[in-house]
Amino acid sequence: MPTAPNTWSRQLPARSPPEAAMHSLPAARHLLALRLPEVDLLFGDLRNRYNTSPERSFGAHIAIHPNWPPPSGGTEESLQFLASVCRFTAPFEIALARVGYFHRTVYLAPEPTAPISRLEMRVSKRFPSDRSEAQPFMPQVSMAKGLLPDQAVALGAALEQRIKQRNVLTTVCSELSLMAFEDGQWMTAQSFALGYIPRH
Repeated sequence: MPTAPNTWSRQLPARSPPEAAMHSLPAARHLLALRLPEVDLLFGDLRNRYNTSPERSFGAHIAIHPNWPPPSGGTEESLQFLASVCRFTAPFEIALARVGYFHRTVYLAPEPTAPISRLEMRVSKRFPSDRSEAQPFMPQVSMAKGLLPDQAVALGAALEQRIKQRNVLTTVCSELSLMAFEDGQWMTAQSFALGYIPRH
């Protein structure tokens, strides 16, 4: 997807997955996600103002699998599987130019969604998530949840105004992160670079 003129964009370098450091993770709540630090740079103040949940410590992201590690697979096996999936998934560019609303949630809608959905499908094909058929996977960058109607309107308007001022925000998704929620904060437990093939 080519970057449009006058588009605010900066590509982050990919990092190699620390495969040698793979080990059993402590019991905690885990989540697979594509982290989007550039969204935090542009919209972080608005997100922090309206988002009062522990999710703020996570930063902007697109959730790929809501509950990890899966009960059907061992930790070491699942980590090796993730490394393999990411190794054969090329980095991809997305644009965030539209504000969406879902119940009491305000989010940014990434486009295109196809590469995100393919990544989610590859992971969930082997380790299905607990999403129901009535709630299919919908890529989104949640800015705040549980908002009152007037809060949702205010946040949405502020996001749209900033998008208008800066034009379209584009970013390159270059790694999948395994996040752990411990001691009231989200932290990175493991990162897997997309398209990374280790050299022997």
